[in-house]
Order: sequence, then C-alpha cells, then structure tokens
Amino acid sequence: MENQLEIIKSEKGNDLALVNTCKYRHIRQRNDGKVKWRCVHKTCTASILTDSKHTILLEILGEHNHTLDTVEKIQRQILRENCKRKANDTISVRPSKIIRTELLKADYEVPHNYIKSIRKSMYDLRRKEYPTFPQSLNSAITQLKEMQNEGRFRFKNEKFIHVSENQNFICITTRTNINLLTQCDDIFIDGTFEYAPKHFLQLYTIHGFKNGFYIPLVYFFLPDKCEETYIQMWTFLKNICFEYLSTRLCIHTLHVDFEKAAHEAAKTMFPGISIVGCRFHLGQAWWRKMEMN
Repeated sequence: MENQLEIIKSEKGNDLALVNTCKYRHIRQRNDGKVKWRCVHKTCTASILTDSKHTILLEILGEHNHTLDTVEKIQRQILRENCKRKANDTISVRPSKIIRTELLKADYEVPHNYIKSIRKSMYDLRRKEYPTFPQSLNSAITQLKEMQNEGRFRFKNEKFIHVSENQNFICITTRTNINLLTQCDDIFIDGTFEYAPKHFLQLYTIHGFKNGFYIPLVYFFLPDKCEETYIQMWTFLKNICFEYLSTRLCIHTLHVDFEKAAHEAAKTMFPGISIVGCRFHLGQAWWRKMEMN
C-alpha cells in the first residue's frame, strides 16, 4: 500500500519513519502538534509530517535526490533490528532461537550469510551491554555482587541474586520461594557437577514438596563439597529467611543422597532433623559397588 507509515528502529535504536521504502529520522514536533521527519540521507531534503503519535502520515514534502532502498533491504534491516532488540531484552534466549522465531513471521527469503551477520551483531550487542565473562572464581563473585541489586536482574520485581559478603558461593532464590520453602514439610536437596557454572564445582538445588508437586525453590553455586561449605550455605539461607520473613527456617525432614558431608552439615544446622536417603542415589551406589567387584 502506497504512502503507508511504519515506525522502525535504526541501528542505534532510534525511531525511523518508513514510507515507500524511504526512511526518515525524527527532527522535531512543531507548534501545531505535527511532527517533522527528514530523509536519513544527509544531502536529501525530502521530509514528511506525521501526527504527534507517529501513526498517521499527514504530508510528504519534497523529492528524494538519491536511489531509494529496495524492499528487500528494508525487510532485512527490520529483521536485524527486531532480533537485536529481543537479544537485549531476553538475555536467556539463544540468538539462533530468536532469529528462527522472527523468520517464521517473515514472508520473504533471507540469505544464509545475512543470518550469520545478524547472529554476530546480536552477540556483539550483548557483549557491549553486559559484563565480560569472569576469568576466575573471585571475579565471578565480584561481578555478581555488583549485579545483585540492579533492577534488570530481578524476577517479577523480586531480587533473586544473593551473594555472601565473605563466602565464595552464590544463592539464587526470591522472597516468594523462601516463603514457600518455610511451608514445606519435606525438603529435597541434590548437587550436580555437570551443570555447575564455570569456576564453581557444583550446582546445588533445594526442592520443596507441596500439594503433590516437587518445586525448585533455591539454587546454590558452590565452590566445593566440604562440610564447612554446606554449613555456611545453610547459615546463609537461614539468614535470608529471617531477613525476608522475620522467621527461622526449620527443616524437619530432609531427603538427600549419601554424601556424608551433607548429612553432617544438616545435623549441625537443624538438630533433630530426620534425614531420608534417596533410593535413586542408593541404587547408583550399589551399582558402582557391584562394578568394582
């Protein structure tokens, strides 16, 4: 449709008015409320007027003195900028997935080498917007300490990164999760080494059993699997619980594997606790013993 107005994003993230494959940059809003836009080519004086909400094209002024962009070029720019914006807004989603989602909406073909270029620009944007990858455990702790209170690192407006002042571990949880944890009679804990973040030995998960569901509530990035570290972990979690809810964290039944250090730490922090071994881990231990013999 001729003379259809569309607002797109420039490479710098600014609004551009698009009319008939011609791009116009925002100039100013006039006294009569109309908004003036001028062609993005520096030597071109062609311009347009829109309403204050940038939804209605009111007038086209002047002629362009240059070759106009093709429809394909405009489509690719829109695709690139949409992908870059979503890469910045949703940092947990892989660029390749974002690109696939945007391509499903498109009704035109995009060359493979251009897709590679888009993916590279998305990674470049994330590197500029977010901290460099930490090169050591200490630098990881330092970065997360600085990030833990930033508004963009919140889940449903709740803080979820918690860093101890003097211990080398990270706690991931929210006030809502802690509140639910205090309501669970059965707690399940387990550590995995395969999915631990770089510079940490294990990812330790704490699940609560509520209304027939096993719910992941707390995650810890731990540097080792020593008894003292587990004691510090539980101490930190109890402090968070008291800070958020003004109540003590009490665990009555703990389901855990057969790691002695985890058992001893739990007994130290929760006297009288009932520790229940995990059948799955028991089966694994038996199988390893059978293979050894």
